[in-house]
Amino acid sequence: MKVTTGLKSQGGRLLREGGGVDRGSQNSVLAESEIWSELRAIQDRVGEQEVELQTHRDSVASLEIENRALVSRVSASEEQLAALRAELEVSKNELQLDETAMRSSGTKVAFSAALSSGKFGPHNTETPLVYRRSITNLGGAYSSNTGVFTAPVEGAYYFRFTAMNNKHGENMAVNLYRNSQRIIHNSKQNDGNTFLSNAAVLHLNQGDEVYMRLHVNCGLFENDDTYNTFSGFLLYSM
Repeated sequence: MKVTTGLKSQGGRLLREGGGVDRGSQNSVLAESEIWSELRAIQDRVGEQEVELQTHRDSVASLEIENRALVSRVSASEEQLAALRAELEVSKNELQLDETAMRSSGTKVAFSAALSSGKFGPHNTETPLVYRRSITNLGGAYSSNTGVFTAPVEGAYYFRFTAMNNKHGENMAVNLYRNSQRIIHNSKQNDGNTFLSNAAVLHLNQGDEVYMRLHVNCGLFENDDTYNTFSGFLLYSM
């Protein structure tokens, strides 16, 4: 049996018999066309976003490269700065040494002093000897008020002393000190107008002190003939 639908096709559209258009089929075709159009628009937008995303990735990669380069330059600059600071410190130290050497090379130090006239000792304790009669005091390193020589610069110094006692039977002894250290002890049994002398070369730091002391239970005698002297001078600075 043949079934008659009452529809026929014209130009891709379904027509009812009698010439009418099938509205349901037409709407379906239109909807499908719109869907494809939207899908193509979405695909286009996705493609644009992918391009933008890749552009951002490229920008980030470029920034990371620039950042690493900047970090390397900063590190190199810090190392150069540290090297410059070290060189500057060395230069400062060398300059200070040069200035010290220049000052030292121009330092003139020499002194000689004698005891005042009179009798000294004996005492039951060791006592300072103050040579109040200043004969020479170049550089002013010796104090005639205290009897102490104070080194103005580090260096090698020469010191010499003489001593005399005229009292028969009385011991005579003197001591040379550097700071609190006794360097020389000289003594003699007096048999009338007895003399002694000695000398030493000492390495002194700036501010070191050198002085003489009268030994315990010993005596000295002095008059205008200058028997008892204490002298010294700078050999060379260091």
